[in-house]
Amino acid sequence: MRAVEVFTAAALICLAWSARADEFGDVHAGRAFVKKVCSPCHAVQPEAPMSPKIDAPSFAAVANTPGMTRTALTVWLQTPHPTMPNFVLEAQDQDDVIAYILSLKSK
Repeated sequence: MRAVEVFTAAALICLAWSARADEFGDVHAGRAFVKKVCSPCHAVQPEAPMSPKIDAPSFAAVANTPGMTRTALTVWLQTPHPTMPNFVLEAQDQDDVIAYILSLKSK
């Protein structure tokens, strides 16, 4: 009986670790960051579909781009864009922004 208990405990630990590994970023911190830094050019909230700058995509449109993933957003955020200021995000800010953008995906 002891082996079953050990196996069960190990399985639960692995499941908890696996679920945590999929979590990244803080949606609320990401929202606050993009409101402060990105909103002068981008529509950062879903209820504002039009960006202040016509060529800047809304974050909801970015989130709903086919194939948009955490990896794709990481590359997108790390690639210079000619029409954007060249700034570097701290790792946590980047994770928070990505979590926020992905939260805008239509269900």
